[in-house]
Amino acid sequence: APMRALAHPDFGQILSERSRGPFIETFRMAVLGTAAGGLVALPLALWSTKFGAPNRAVYVGLRLFNNVVRAFPDLLWALLFVAAVGVGALPGLLALFFFTIAVITKLTADTLDGIDMGPLEAADAAGARHTQKLRTAVVPQILPAYTSFLLYGFELNLRASAVLGLVGAGGIGQRLEFFRGQGRWEEVWGIVFMFFLVVFVVERVSVVLRRRLV
Repeated sequence: APMRALAHPDFGQILSERSRGPFIETFRMAVLGTAAGGLVALPLALWSTKFGAPNRAVYVGLRLFNNVVRAFPDLLWALLFVAAVGVGALPGLLALFFFTIAVITKLTADTLDGIDMGPLEAADAAGARHTQKLRTAVVPQILPAYTSFLLYGFELNLRASAVLGLVGAGGIGQRLEFFRGQGRWEEVWGIVFMFFLVVFVVERVSVVLRRRLV
């Protein structure tokens, strides 16, 4: 029974070669999904503000795009990509990529609403091009907060990546599903404890770093 097995988790799974590979894959998915999604989210956030968008069509289009992306939870993205490209790490990575875009774009755009407009007006008066104005007058103001959001996004993605594997999107979740399907609950709990420990450590480190940034 699942709850009886909780008293005797198989901690050997922490050192198991077969579990280590999927766990590393999960970690890699979280890192790549956060990095790629965060890279796309920064310009999307800038262009979805009235002062950052090159024109109104881009502003309206991106606001609509951001709303659509946010409407889909990470698990639904994973299901869609599993159906589109098959089982494995790729659909999990794509799901985390879009989930990161949704989270980081929203948080960064909210931060942009409260920036000091003085440097932007000064850059405008100096005749700077639109891209130069954003790079020199806006990005430096939001960089600490944006970096903090990336760390927060990584925390979310690391936790989410384990769940995505349950629907075939790669990583440690597929290993969990394998053991669950066979009723091997000692192994399931062993992996759960291992994953909880890693997430706890990552979260503590992330909190310390984010406090220093903001």
